[in-house]
Amino acid sequence: MKKNLCETLIIKETKSDGENKYYYELIERIGETTADWRLPLYTVRVTMTDNSGQERCYEAKNLFSNKREAIEFFDMIVRNLATPIDLPYILEDENVV
Repeated sequence: MKKNLCETLIIKETKSDGENKYYYELIERIGETTADWRLPLYTVRVTMTDNSGQERCYEAKNLFSNKREAIEFFDMIVRNLATPIDLPYILEDENVV
């Protein structure tokens, strides 16, 4: 099966806590499997860069099919400066995965 390379950046936010820079992205992809055929699916990506330039990234793919819920979750992680290390735990605590 051909992989869908089409994605649309919905929201991008950049934050800093003085020591680290955080880059948050909410991405929309269109589903291609039988279960999600042509549905919009929303992915959250968090990238953190420290003062030495070391970068860490975590991407949680296809978390939501509802745009409003995706935006609410995205706003919450940006507001709380979620890191790539935190994101899997937040997903678990919020019962997203």
